[in-house]
Amino acid sequence: MPRVLPDTNVLFPFSLMDLLLALAEDSLIDLVLTDRLLGEWERVIVREHHRTPEAAKKIADLIRTGFATSLVPEYAYQQEMTGLDGPDPDDLHHMAAAIHARADTVITWNIADFPATTLAPHGIAVTPPDPYLCTLLERYPDQILRTVTRMAAEKKRPPMTTLDLIAKIEHAGVPTFAGRLRRLAADPAA
Repeated sequence: MPRVLPDTNVLFPFSLMDLLLALAEDSLIDLVLTDRLLGEWERVIVREHHRTPEAAKKIADLIRTGFATSLVPEYAYQQEMTGLDGPDPDDLHHMAAAIHARADTVITWNIADFPATTLAPHGIAVTPPDPYLCTLLERYPDQILRTVTRMAAEKKRPPMTTLDLIAKIEHAGVPTFAGRLRRLAADPAA
C-alpha cells in the first residue's frame, strides 16, 4: 500500500481531504500525518474563515483519533530535519516526517517547495494531487469507485449522489481524476 504524506494545502478544500481520508480508511493508501501538519491545517481554515477555531480543532482532533496510527510524533522525525534544505523552512518538517515514515510520495500543490534533490535519495516522489489520484485510479479503479460511492451515500447535509460528489472533487482541483472517475461511474464495465 502506498505511503503518502499530504502537504497541508492538499487538505483544503474539504472534499479532497475527505477523499484522502476515505482512501486511507479503505486501505488504498497509508497516510502519513503529523500534529504539526494538522495544527497548520487548523490555522489555515480559521484564517480563511471556513471554520471557527473550535470547529477546526474538533475536526483535527477527530482525524488525530481516527487516524492515530498515521500520526508520526515530532520527536520521531526531529533528527531527520538536520541537514534538510528547501525553499520554504515551514515545509522542512513535512519532508522530515516523510523521510522518517518512509513515505513513497508527498502530495502537494507546491512542488517547488519539496526539492527532488532532497527527497528522491530517500525514494520519495513529489506530485500534485491530480496525477497522483489518476495513477491510483489506474491501479484500483473498482475500489476507488466503491470508496467514492460509499462517501456519497454517507453524505446527509446535503445528500449527494456519486456524481454529485465527483463534481465536488473535480471542483477541488483534480479535474482529470474526476473526469476519469465520472466515466467509470457511468460505465463500470469500461
